[in-house]
Amino acid sequence: MNMIWNPIKNPAAAAALTALLLLLPGLRAADATNPAPLKPKPYPLNKCLISGEKLGDMGDPVRVVIEDHEFLLCCKGCEKELRADARAFLAKHDEAWKKVKPYPLPTCLVSDEKLGDMGKPVGFVYQGQEIRLCCKGCRKDFDKEPGKYLKKLPKKGS
Repeated sequence: MNMIWNPIKNPAAAAALTALLLLLPGLRAADATNPAPLKPKPYPLNKCLISGEKLGDMGDPVRVVIEDHEFLLCCKGCEKELRADARAFLAKHDEAWKKVKPYPLPTCLVSDEKLGDMGKPVGFVYQGQEIRLCCKGCRKDFDKEPGKYLKKLPKKGS
């Protein structure tokens, strides 16, 4: 029995192997710049999806998680309406996420640490841009000087 693989005798297998080898570098690159989706999926808007009020105008936003989707509401009163028609609001949340720019880096925007090295990354949306940080401590630093850290994001076309 001949133990050497002959691609001429099995061209379909050779083609499949070639395609796989060509795809592997692209798959690794995608993993580095497109980390796994955050759970729950952060709230993508700066206003309450129920009332339309700007978040923070009525005090600290109320956080509600439904089916791995985070919602930030202007007040506790909006939670009842959210839960009463959750399907419709989940669809609106997903629609708003289509406009969010994905986070392009494999590292924390504040500390430059590799995401995941400090535990579960912290994720949120800031002005239509998904942001990922290595820890809650970095969120405090980001909130103090967001402009300083946003400059680290690659410019479109870079």
